[in-house]
Amino acid sequence: MYKYQPFEENRISTVINYKLWFTVPKDMNDPFDSRGVCWNTDEIEEFLKTRVPRDKIKEFGSIDSIVDGAIASLRNNIKITCFSEELFSMPMWSHYANNHKGFCIEYDFTRLSYENDLTKYLFPVGYESHRYDITNLFKITFSEPYDPRVKLLYFLMNLKHSSWSYEKEWRIIKMRLPEEKAFKSGLEDCPLKPTAIYLGVNFDKNKVHSVKEKLKGLDIPIYALKVSNSEFFEMDLESIN
Repeated sequence: MYKYQPFEENRISTVINYKLWFTVPKDMNDPFDSRGVCWNTDEIEEFLKTRVPRDKIKEFGSIDSIVDGAIASLRNNIKITCFSEELFSMPMWSHYANNHKGFCIEYDFTRLSYENDLTKYLFPVGYESHRYDITNLFKITFSEPYDPRVKLLYFLMNLKHSSWSYEKEWRIIKMRLPEEKAFKSGLEDCPLKPTAIYLGVNFDKNKVHSVKEKLKGLDIPIYALKVSNSEFFEMDLESIN
């Protein structure tokens, strides 16, 4: 898995200190992030009429506000760190690594046991042209609040519009425990050493030595990407250790 980064000194420090940056959904660059779901308002209203007194429904407010509140609660209780399957994705280097001036960190999650909190909650992002209808799932969770299928909501919210499919994204989703404070974007411990560092095609050559010096004690291979001279739109790798 690959994590694209703009180059900043503190970004290199996260590698040295075995950290990963986790972002809360509201800080993501997709307005639909963790909102890849929809519902049938009329159907839910009819369902509630058979189970909740009418005056109670009025107390709840509109059906949309009820479901919106549930989704907001879920979004407020997760944070995410993102990876890509692709190293040679030119749009990814452009969008997430400051127009190829940044770097990319490679992680091999197969080195961790499945029971590790990182691998246990590592999932591929799904790409669709339509949001997932959670009407029936809402009925289940309303009737049985502790049904394990409630957890499906976290992963159904992991859908993105198909226009993002070039990212080939995977995510680690961290869920807030009851005793934890409100989530905000920030660094979390990562027990996994990167397997390689890749510097972008436009990485500042004056900073290469500094990066090598900072990372030399970690025994991590460092590569620089170069524009290939082949007939294809390709990038080559050059070892700079």
